[in-house]
Amino acid sequence: MTSRPAIVLVLLFLFASLSPLADLESTHEGMLAPSARATGVDLTVNDVSFSYTSSTDEARYRMFSSNHPIPLFNRPAELYVVDTVVDVPIYVELTVENLGTNPSGTIDVQLKILHDEYQQFEMVNVTQQMSALNGGSSNSIGFTVTPSYAGNHSLQAIATSMVLDDQPFNNQYNRHFTVASHYFNCDDLSLWTTTNEWGTNSDTSLSEGSACHVGNGESSTYGASTTSLLETPTIDMSDAVNAPTKTNGVSFFYTGSSQQGDEMKFSIKNGVSGQISELGTLSGTIDQAFLDGASWQTFSVTSQGATSPLVPASASGFSTATTFQFVFTSNAIDNDIGFWLDDIVIVYDQKVKAKEYSISSAGVSTNGALPGDWGSVGIALTNDGNISDYVMPTVENLPADWDVYFAHDSGVSINTQTGVLLAPGETKIIHMKLMPDENATTGFNQLTFTATSSQYQSVNTTLPVQFQVLPDREPLILQPEERPSCPPGYTCPFEVEIQNIGDATDVFDLDINQLTLPSGWGVQFSWAQPTSILVRPDQPVLVGLSMTVPLDATPDTIVSFAIQATSQNNTEKHHSLNINIAASMISEAYVGMTTSQASSDWHIDAGETKIVSFTIWNNASRQDIFSMTVEYEPKGMWIIEQPSRPDAVINPGGTTTFTARVTAPENAQAGEQAPALTPKITSERSGMSVEGDPFESIKVSTIRNLGVSLIDAPDKLRPGAYNKFVFDVVNNGNGPVSALLSAENIPSTWTIHYRVDGENTTGPIALNSPQEGTNNITVEGYIYLPSDESASVIHSLTFTASDAVGEVDIDASDNSVSIDTITASVRIPSLEGSSASTYAMVGTTVSVHANLTNIGNAMDDGIIVRGMYSSSPPNAGIVAFFSTGIGSTSKPTNEAVEIMLAPNQFTHLTMDLILPHDLILNTRIVVSFEVIAGMNEEQQPYQLTYDALIIVDQQRKFSGELSDPSGLIHATGVGVPLFVNLSSASSQSETVVLEVVAPEDWQIVCNGVLVGDEGQNITFEAGHLTPQLTDIPCTLHRMAGPLEEKVTFSVTSPDGVITWENAQVFTFTERVNDDVSMNVEMMAGGIAGVLAFTLLLAVLLRKRIGSVVFEENEPKEIPPEAVQSGPPVTNGPPVSQNTDSNSTDSTASMLTEVPHPPLPEGGLPDGWTMEQWSHYGEQYLDRLKGQA
Repeated sequence: MTSRPAIVLVLLFLFASLSPLADLESTHEGMLAPSARATGVDLTVNDVSFSYTSSTDEARYRMFSSNHPIPLFNRPAELYVVDTVVDVPIYVELTVENLGTNPSGTIDVQLKILHDEYQQFEMVNVTQQMSALNGGSSNSIGFTVTPSYAGNHSLQAIATSMVLDDQPFNNQYNRHFTVASHYFNCDDLSLWTTTNEWGTNSDTSLSEGSACHVGNGESSTYGASTTSLLETPTIDMSDAVNAPTKTNGVSFFYTGSSQQGDEMKFSIKNGVSGQISELGTLSGTIDQAFLDGASWQTFSVTSQGATSPLVPASASGFSTATTFQFVFTSNAIDNDIGFWLDDIVIVYDQKVKAKEYSISSAGVSTNGALPGDWGSVGIALTNDGNISDYVMPTVENLPADWDVYFAHDSGVSINTQTGVLLAPGETKIIHMKLMPDENATTGFNQLTFTATSSQYQSVNTTLPVQFQVLPDREPLILQPEERPSCPPGYTCPFEVEIQNIGDATDVFDLDINQLTLPSGWGVQFSWAQPTSILVRPDQPVLVGLSMTVPLDATPDTIVSFAIQATSQNNTEKHHSLNINIAASMISEAYVGMTTSQASSDWHIDAGETKIVSFTIWNNASRQDIFSMTVEYEPKGMWIIEQPSRPDAVINPGGTTTFTARVTAPENAQAGEQAPALTPKITSERSGMSVEGDPFESIKVSTIRNLGVSLIDAPDKLRPGAYNKFVFDVVNNGNGPVSALLSAENIPSTWTIHYRVDGENTTGPIALNSPQEGTNNITVEGYIYLPSDESASVIHSLTFTASDAVGEVDIDASDNSVSIDTITASVRIPSLEGSSASTYAMVGTTVSVHANLTNIGNAMDDGIIVRGMYSSSPPNAGIVAFFSTGIGSTSKPTNEAVEIMLAPNQFTHLTMDLILPHDLILNTRIVVSFEVIAGMNEEQQPYQLTYDALIIVDQQRKFSGELSDPSGLIHATGVGVPLFVNLSSASSQSETVVLEVVAPEDWQIVCNGVLVGDEGQNITFEAGHLTPQLTDIPCTLHRMAGPLEEKVTFSVTSPDGVITWENAQVFTFTERVNDDVSMNVEMMAGGIAGVLAFTLLLAVLLRKRIGSVVFEENEPKEIPPEAVQSGPPVTNGPPVSQNTDSNSTDSTASMLTEVPHPPLPEGGLPDGWTMEQWSHYGEQYLDRLKGQA
């Protein structure tokens, strides 16, 4: 397709030609024709323009938007549908002009966007400051806003100067502001529904490079007899405003051509109900050739008083699943290129979301009401949302038969259909008027006030309300049951009862009217009686009065006075009553007991009745009539029956008696005293009363009645164990008691003790009376049978509960309980051994013993024993022997062994351990004997363990070593030096004997002393911490005898524990000069020994240093037979070696100086020289470290 440089829009309309749209015109509030002002400041907003904030949005939405001009498209500026799309940012630019002549000062420019379907819903309300404008100048300011609701809205722009404006009425600029809900560019139909020949096509388009096309492109035609459907994606339009004031619908641009009989209809479909409403039809030719640019058309429709390209859509199509359909149909005659659609825009007024609404309420006042009267509750309603709202007030929990209505603060009733209109942020006081019904109960009633948004039921506020039904108050004075009377010449007290028969407490004012009383008579309040009294409903108050009768009044004269009570809360509530009073005679009487009446036995049993008699004496000179009663303070369940006889008529000086009955409670306790009875008589003629002395001699007798029952007892009695019996001891008497529990028929070898509440008891057991609460106690009896008690013996045991002080029990039948029982067969093991630790020596044998006894009374042939041991640290060299009795064979350790024991038979368990010589000191060995035998009370075998600790803290450890001169030949007469190196690691001090066995005529000198047959004693301190070392220098001499023989060295301790022996073979040659005497030979031998040491040291030094410097620089050969051996270099100090003194070729030699190792703390070891230490001290120190 050849690209075209421009698109020409030919405005053709289906219904009418385009004319300026009334609702698209911008206006000023009260705007006059602009003219220059000579003075002052006059601001006005004279223009507004819109532009998208991004090139992407600009490219998508500009064709039907108010932004203008559009490059390469000749659309008139007035031909648009929307200003922007919902949730798409738009830049609003306002032009402010100062029509005056003076500088304006700083200008506040406010931009508002309001939803036209609601009152005062400001979707946008922003303000920015603009710099001052000089007179006649203008400037622009921009705002970026993002509308959140689609629909037909209003825009207001207001400019306010900091300086007084001469013409403030033209400061506001008003304009419509339309927001599309959806805008389709026909660039992607993947979510659309298309059939047959609908699709996207780029032969021509307005935006995004493609358009929706039905047909087969510009160079072809659509098919014959086809129906093709294009349907938008599903749109949720259920939030559309009902009955909007502006047009809601759809618009689009279209071009192309169809033949006669072919057409395209577009409709709106309600996907919920399935209803399809047709909106319009396209047919004919708009443009058939796009070589010179395509001609596009749109619509012009007048609706809701305005003309625009928007095609109205019926609200019946708005639902949660709304779509717009474009259906093209062709016949079979002629075909054409079809239609192209682009920039499909949908506009509908969206309902404001619930989040914009918010209501709150608060109580202001409450005025209660009497039943049948009106009261009110003042409530403050506040609109906390962003939009005006009609709020509907209601009340819940309103009692039946109550009336209610709501009123404004002015008193005007609130319409229940429309409610209360609240602007955003506005608070209004309303009143909930309530009238309780006439029978309403006084007090507070809990009600709930609710105010609900007219738009969203979920937006509401509730307020708990307490409304009080006010109580009524009314006094009532009662006539005294007995007419008040008083003897002549006396002043007597009396009382009048006043009640409050209303519903609330009140104070009543009292007043006495004595106008009807004869002269000398008087009635007045008691001195302590206030004339205003607080009276609560159902709590009558007795008002104290006194009456005065003149001395000359005739007895039985009756007069009256009036008393009135008036409510302080409501003075209309009052009551007045005439009360009769009379003059009486003067009585003189006495009431009490005669001596015989008082001296009766007044002890009473529980539940028993006693009759108490009193006497009346009339000491007056006239006959009198007395009523009688006994007064007492109620006490427990005691019953006092008043006298039942009629009033007594007693002549002057006469007497009569009357009685009262006293009944003790069935559960009365011993010693409990009956209530004190005070006899009282009242004269019916004078009204005078006489009281006698209180009578309080009746007391309850004591009853002893103990009982014992067996709660639990063992099936059999187990010898060697405590057998538990459980008793319940109960006190059925009427007082506390101390009980003794005893056992009868128990053998003398048995023992028994008792426990109460976990504590042993040997004395009486205290029991409460039944009236004091718990009158029984649980007692545990423990009977111990010796373990050797014979099995299967039947015993009859009796346990008795008795009074500790020996009182007789009224019912002995339940004082004892008996049981027949039998001794059981028991098998009880006992394992005993010493608890002290055992100490042992390395290399010895140690034994652990324990005694196992069957202390039961039956053979136990299933005893399992096991002997075990463990050591720390472990040592595999320990050898153990386990035996289960004297003379028994050894059993394996750590394995169960089964044995049998008769009653009271015992056996010895023994573990013998052979401790190896390499056992480490302080090794701990635990020997354990485990026994499983017998059967306890829970029918589980006894499991006994005996553990013994063996501490190996002793050792006898000794070692020795000889220097090794074997293989050398020694000259007779020259002593052979050697060392005996001994070391003790014993844990005790050791004294040993060094002995030497040599051929006859051979001698050995050690430590400078000839070793005889008794040997030499050598002592060592304990060496288990630090080994004790002794190096013994010895010299062997041959006097005569064999030239070659073995010499044996041995060391033994007196107890024979320590033994050591070593032997070496020595070879000698005959002396050169045999004529020398024995003494000379001995002397020579001694000297030769010293020389031999020197010779030996020299040879060793020669070996160690490596060279001896001779003057002629020639090595001198030393005959091997002239060299003497010293001690081993690892065990003792080396002896100096020297060459044969007979050598004629030897010359004096010089030895190289050798540095010596550090000396021990104690200095040179015994027998060492510094020269020896320099060469062999290091080996000596190494040996010490190795032995340590």
